[in-house]
Amino acid sequence: MSVLRRTAVVVLNISTVCTLAAQELVQVRVEVVASNEAVADAEVVVNGTMTLTDDDGVVTILVLPGETQVTVVVEGFLPASVSVDVIDGHERVLRIDLVEQPSLEEEVTVVASTRTDRRIEDQPLRVEVLNREEIEEKILMTPGDIVMMLNEMGGMRVQTTSPSLGAASVRIQGMRGRYTRFLSDGLPLYGSQPGGLGLLQIPPMDLNQVEVIKGVASALYGAGAMGGVVNLLSRRPGKEPEREFLINQSTLGATDGVVWLSSPLSESWGVTFLGGGHWQNQTDVDDDGWADLAHYERAVARPRFFWNDGEGQSLFVTVGTTLENRAGGTQPNTSLPKAVMPYRESL
Repeated sequence: MSVLRRTAVVVLNISTVCTLAAQELVQVRVEVVASNEAVADAEVVVNGTMTLTDDDGVVTILVLPGETQVTVVVEGFLPASVSVDVIDGHERVLRIDLVEQPSLEEEVTVVASTRTDRRIEDQPLRVEVLNREEIEEKILMTPGDIVMMLNEMGGMRVQTTSPSLGAASVRIQGMRGRYTRFLSDGLPLYGSQPGGLGLLQIPPMDLNQVEVIKGVASALYGAGAMGGVVNLLSRRPGKEPEREFLINQSTLGATDGVVWLSSPLSESWGVTFLGGGHWQNQTDVDDDGWADLAHYERAVARPRFFWNDGEGQSLFVTVGTTLENRAGGTQPNTSLPKAVMPYRESL
């Protein structure tokens, strides 16, 4: 009889606890809105438990009476936290208005080495021009090369690189000669001028003008043009045939014979031809046994074909050849003071 009494007491106590627990939980209805519109799938956190709102932006949770912290987190809005006092037996409706998270505008700074918003290719360049009149003046002095013509331009200096052979390079604003790029009608036909002989093999007879760009802006033409660019523009054929002949004889033993021919082939086509022969005797000016002027024999032939339709389209075709033998050093049958054999250099 005592065992039955104890069992009845235990069952009664458990039933009493469950009833009290059910009475203590209070229903809280949370409505999440933003700009008077429901926010779905918002994270509502209460006492460490997270619940998502439905499509109407509503979620119902059960909490114990007392002060409760409700936090709402949703992407694109600022987090919201509200403290609510829950009273036993009274359902609470909580409306939480979210504020849209402001977008951060980053300041973009454009850094340009030119201090302008234009591309380097669009920047104006300072181009020095040597016109045909000045070229004709230099042709009468040195018809075999363009050394004197370039040496008299401002900011340019022709420096001898091989005294025995007479090779030279052009230095622009102090930069070494290997940083000067030579172009023919905008094309790098002269290559990198190995040995510095390129200047000595360009007759100025068929040049119309010379354009020079100095400084780092000329680096647009490649790594070999950081000092400057020299663009040699050839003469175009006119409407009438032209014939020019030049024979030059120097007191130092130089002889030059150059011919330039031009003729129109049609309304759109024209052709020019440059041919020349150049000779120089090995000359010792100061009688010290060394040749101050190297001996050379050079032949040049270069035809050019031009096409222009008169509507902005043009074509330029050229081919050329240069044959040269060059020798320098000591004079024939002359030896150095401290050497038995003479010093000879040829190319």
